[in-house]
Amino acid sequence: MPILIALLVFSAVILVHELGHFLVARWVGIKVEEFSMGFGPRLTGFQGKATKYSIRLIPMGGYVKMLGEDPEEEQNTVSEDSYQNKSPFQRMAVIAAGPVMNFVLAVVLFIVIFGAIGVHALNLPQVGSVIPDSPASEAGLEAGDEIKAIDSQPMESWEDVQQHIRNSQGGPLRFTVIRQNQELAIDITPRVGEHNLEVGISPPIQRLSIGASIVEGFKETYTLTKAVLQSLVGIITRQIPTEDLTGPIGIVHFVGEAARTGMVNVLYLTALISVNLGLFNLLPIPALDGSKLVFLGFELVGKPVDPHKESIITLVGFVLLISLMLVIMYRDIVRFIL
Repeated sequence: MPILIALLVFSAVILVHELGHFLVARWVGIKVEEFSMGFGPRLTGFQGKATKYSIRLIPMGGYVKMLGEDPEEEQNTVSEDSYQNKSPFQRMAVIAAGPVMNFVLAVVLFIVIFGAIGVHALNLPQVGSVIPDSPASEAGLEAGDEIKAIDSQPMESWEDVQQHIRNSQGGPLRFTVIRQNQELAIDITPRVGEHNLEVGISPPIQRLSIGASIVEGFKETYTLTKAVLQSLVGIITRQIPTEDLTGPIGIVHFVGEAARTGMVNVLYLTALISVNLGLFNLLPIPALDGSKLVFLGFELVGKPVDPHKESIITLVGFVLLISLMLVIMYRDIVRFIL
């Protein structure tokens, strides 16, 4: 099941990325010869009116093949709907659309989380749900109870409640709660959980309005993007060890862990992967979208890169990226499987 969920997450993130390239290419009049999910041998697909749609064996990527995209394919540059015959601005829009769509996906996912599913209201010291057969359930604590104090210490938020339980020595705790305008005193003895002491309660779920969800979606995407950028800078400056990098195998592991804790964490992790893919593709590394934007930038100022040199640089970058991916996959196998 974790592998299936991870494949769905990968597929969604890659599909949105390639869909960005595809839609803008069609919009500016470029012929898209193939839209492929995955690499390697073609498993299935169909021929559309102008584009061949394919699903290939290796699901770790995808691509949009545009007419004349290879700068050395001179035989295709004579066509009006060739990539090479479009202006630098149009081609830049096509290339940038993939990463941009990854950020759009993150925003949409956060809007769904905040507006449709809801998030834990950690600012309220209120019981959202009680786990059956837990200490809280056996003591009589109920969903909706407002925790006013624990052992006479006022509780201002859910973090206060959680912290007090974790810092206890395992002895009985006196919960002072408000239920239907009545104040009750309930004694609960915590039990040892997977990581900390717990009583078996969770915070309430809070859903935001559509407007507030959109605002929070953009805010959360900005915060996540900033955090990912800081991590990239940390890796480049060696403040963060490269051993912390993970690839497809590691992502399958983390997606599986997220799936066990609920849909919200799966969607959040999907947003994180999408932002990572968007930012990584914008890096000026040969074979990535960022390097193509750099080449187009040179062309925009009147200094186009020689097509043959561009092809060589792209090929070298592709080989280096594949080599890096193999190294990371080996580390993931050692870390998560062996």
